[in-house]
Amino acid sequence: MSSPRFDRARVARLKRFKPTTYIRLAVLTSFAAFFAYLVSDAIPYASPVPAAITAVVATRVTFHHAAKETSFQLLGALVGAAVALAIVSVIGSSAVVILLLVALSFVMARVMQYNNPTESPIVAASLAVTVILVVGSHLTTELALERFTGVMIGALFALIASFLASPTRDTQKLAVGLNSVQIQLAQVLGQIATDIRNEPTKADASKWHDQAVELRNQVLGLSAQYEDLSKHSKWSPRINSEDMSSLKELLRANQVMSARVLNIANDLRGATNSNLDSQIPKAALSPLADLLDLAADNLATDDPTQSIGITAAHQAVRGADMTAQIALIGGIVSHVNQINKASTHETDDTTSLGVTGGKD
Repeated sequence: MSSPRFDRARVARLKRFKPTTYIRLAVLTSFAAFFAYLVSDAIPYASPVPAAITAVVATRVTFHHAAKETSFQLLGALVGAAVALAIVSVIGSSAVVILLLVALSFVMARVMQYNNPTESPIVAASLAVTVILVVGSHLTTELALERFTGVMIGALFALIASFLASPTRDTQKLAVGLNSVQIQLAQVLGQIATDIRNEPTKADASKWHDQAVELRNQVLGLSAQYEDLSKHSKWSPRINSEDMSSLKELLRANQVMSARVLNIANDLRGATNSNLDSQIPKAALSPLADLLDLAADNLATDDPTQSIGITAAHQAVRGADMTAQIALIGGIVSHVNQINKASTHETDDTTSLGVTGGKD
């Protein structure tokens, strides 16, 4: 029976082939604009051009971003039309109306985005485009209604297209990504264990390090995705607090595990480059490999535990007879213990993003 850390079929399931995001978004955005135009053109009191443009502007590859964008589009259209009608009734239609409405868009963007001012210019530009579409020229109450209805239809098709662009919930995709990283971390640990038993070369050690750095970087990317989801979760009914809480624990565990695996790879790379036999006594190599093997299997299982490899850890430390050796082996044992603890999502590690023992 093969070791669970080498369950490549499981990794493959987590990385099924999918069309590229760009192509999928291009096709769905095109159809969203097409259908928005057709529907608006077929019903009364709806302008097809604002509908098509809104569908293009508001379609996103993630549903929570689309929900946020459509909310801004509708708000901009509604407020813009109301203010424009008021201005037109006083000074009549002119370029001054556009001037005032674009300025108003920037004011609205700053008010709505007070928690994140850096997004205000983008939001303001998006609002201004919608306002100009609704106001157009020779604005009347009837024209404002038609254009606003068109914006609503375009926003609806943008939401549909965005949902189809990302039928799997973003929280679920993030969880799959984090689980995939955990399996790959198990494979790296297993490879290190195998190489230690067979007298690793400097090339082997460099490979461990590069793999560990890549997985650490993947976790950083997934962390950025989590922050984006957390920031925009209020805009999407598909994101709930329980999912976010579970993802936070899983992300924290992956941060700890990826950083600790990188620390182990760095420590062993340094020892290998300096002559592994002089850094780690032969009596400690086999127990240390056993410990890493157990940690790899534990990470790859569906029910990990934090109380494994105690005997192997004791044997590895007992095999050291010099202070430097004890420090090196003890450090690796400590990293493994933190990995096992993090695998159960019960870590108090405060150095999960810190890396020691070498350069990235």
